[in-house]
Amino acid sequence: MPKSPILMVLAGLLVASTASTAALAQGAARAFERMDRNGDGVVEAAEVQELRAEMFGKLDADGDGFVTKAESEEAKARFRERLTGGRQTLFERADADGDGQVSRDEFLETEPVIFQRADADGDGRLTEAEMTQFREQLRKRR
Repeated sequence: MPKSPILMVLAGLLVASTASTAALAQGAARAFERMDRNGDGVVEAAEVQELRAEMFGKLDADGDGFVTKAESEEAKARFRERLTGGRQTLFERADADGDGQVSRDEFLETEPVIFQRADADGDGRLTEAEMTQFREQLRKRR
């Protein structure tokens, strides 16, 4: 079963590791708000099931009641595209010489796409406002 989009977003935010603790807390709070369907300040098992049912519907692209590996891979590619602006995996981007492995130099030379996309003013620094704006852009692309 594919991981939930919420967990993937949170993982992506953690991988970026450029966000402040406050920005991460704010992102977690927003994820909690999405999960707390009835707004009572508690996430109940029924709310999680409702969210999971919605996610399944999104994953099951042909509506046949099953999620195939191909549908799962397509969902991951769409998520990657929303996050990075392209369908190329991070590994593919980093493997500059195409030899099927990423050296330390290749890894360090690969520009962090997520950082670049979030850095709205291009100054090489991320503010909490830029991170918030980037999260909103990702949310709108769903």
